[in-house]
This record gives sequence, structure tokens and C-alpha cells, in this order.
Amino acid sequence: MAGRRGKTGITIAGVFGGVAIILITIIVIIQTGAWALVAPQFGLTPITSISQLLPGEDSMRKANIGLGLKKPTFTTPDNSGGSTATPDTSTGDSLTTNGLTLPAAASSPLSISDAITATEQLETAAPHPKGYNRAEEFGDWQNSDQLCGYGTTRDLILKRDMSNVVMNSNCKVQSGTLNDPYTGTVINFQKSVVSKGKTVSGDSTAVQIDHVVALNDAWASGLWKTDRKNDRVKYANDPDVLLASQGDANNAKSEGINLYNAGVPKKSLGRWTASTPSVWLPSNTGYQCDYMAKRVYIKQKYQLSMSSWEKSETLAFLRQCQASGR
Repeated sequence: MAGRRGKTGITIAGVFGGVAIILITIIVIIQTGAWALVAPQFGLTPITSISQLLPGEDSMRKANIGLGLKKPTFTTPDNSGGSTATPDTSTGDSLTTNGLTLPAAASSPLSISDAITATEQLETAAPHPKGYNRAEEFGDWQNSDQLCGYGTTRDLILKRDMSNVVMNSNCKVQSGTLNDPYTGTVINFQKSVVSKGKTVSGDSTAVQIDHVVALNDAWASGLWKTDRKNDRVKYANDPDVLLASQGDANNAKSEGINLYNAGVPKKSLGRWTASTPSVWLPSNTGYQCDYMAKRVYIKQKYQLSMSSWEKSETLAFLRQCQASGR
């Protein structure tokens, strides 16, 4: 029996067939880049991937979520011989927490006061995480001309942030000592040695390279735009954005910001235990103020936006830092 035909002579199968043809045409137009070329002429959003049409994390945001900020804490110097956490108020210098001198790169180039001003001036916009693919958009570590052409950005940051660094003839970092800013602990790093598919010594994952403003955050707050395409690999390899950190802390941080803003998806459970509701904070409380200011510096440098709740939390936290004498 032929497809059911209505009074107009149109079959149900014909309707579905017509819809399928329209959808396929739309997919072809988008995937070939034709839409991205034509859309700006009509004031429309350029779309380069079908994934940008699908519901993204920003669609799950809920307003009016309480901040629940934790007050930054750090001890002041004393003469009792006890441990101290004394953030250095000068920019660009190393910080000292509990007697541990952190890598100079951990310091924020912006003072707390300047970071507050910069935050107020950042664009406020909803996150746009749709269409994000880390490997395709940001690539891998690039070879560094500062490390004989063989060492990568990862090696460059390990060499910069660790002490007692040992490198091989190809400028690959083999070992070193990290005073970790995120946890305030000392890590003796030894690159993994693998034999017959098994690690026989060392642990390359003990120290990882963190994007202080995570790649997913950078994408969602500006680098998703077509005209920012050429900034992505540069951003992913910019030493100003990168910091060597304890592997477990880096894994816990992951994206660095809860793009959902309301609750945490199952895949992210446990990620925000040392954080405010939206912005992750390191467990080393003596570094939290500089960490937050460094996030602002990176967002300012790359003209990235903040969501309204991210900006509110950042400002509230930095003002607490300021009130505490930072």
C-alpha cells in the first residue's frame, strides 16, 4: 500500500523526505564553510560546525545562584619560628607560602587592585562552550626554538618553573624539583622510563602543565569566534598562560570553571571541592589571591569575557583579598 495520502495529495513519507533533504542541505552548507562566509553579510552568527547548533552547557545555566565564597586565608609573618604564608605584594616576584618559595611565574603580573579594575572592564557574556574540540582547535605542544628545536612548550615550562633541572641532549626535561603553587608541596619529578610498554621508573604525570585559564574556558569566553581562530594555538602555548603544577591538582581542576553554574554534572563530581561555586581555587590558600588575579590578567591579555556570575565571584574574592591586606 502506498504511503498514506492526505487531502492535499502529500504523503507522510513525502513530508519526512522533504525534511531530510532540507537538513542534509543545511549540513552541507555549514560543513563546506559557505554559511560562515555569507552569514556576516546579513548580520548573522557564522557557524562552522553542526555541533554549534546543538544544546551546549551554556543553555543549562541558572541565574541567581548564591556565591558561597570562601574567605581567603593566609597567616602573617611572626617571630615565633612557626610557618608563614606571606604573599609578596610586588608583581613579578616569587611568592612564599609556608616557607616555600613558589616559581616566579606563579605570581600575577597584576596587583590585586589592578586586577579588580581589570575585572570590572572585562566584557560580560554567557559562556559559549559548544563546538569545542581541544585537539582540533588548539593542537598539541609546539616545538620551542628556545630549546634546540626539539624540546616542546611543556619542556620550556618545566625548565622555567622547576629547580635542579636535568635535560637530555634533545632538550627534553628528565627531572627536577617543583615547589607546587596549587598545593604548597615539594615534588621531585622524574620522567617516566618505559620498557616493553610498561613504566619501569619515574612518573611523568606527577608534574603537569596547567593552562591557568583552561582551554575550555578560553574557548567558551571568546576563542570560539571565527576571527579568533589564529589565536588558539598561540594561546595554548603562551608561557603567560601556563604553570607547572602537581598532576593531581591539575586533574582536579580540569576546566577551571564550572560552566554550568548550577550544580555539577556527574562527569565533574569531585572537581570543585576546593572551589567557589563557579571558579576553582587551589588548596594552597596562600596562593589563592594571586591565582585569581592571574586569571584576570590572562583574560585581559586575550580579551576574553566573563559570565556575570564569574565576574561577581571574582570581584568579591579579590575585594576580600584586598581587605585582608593584599
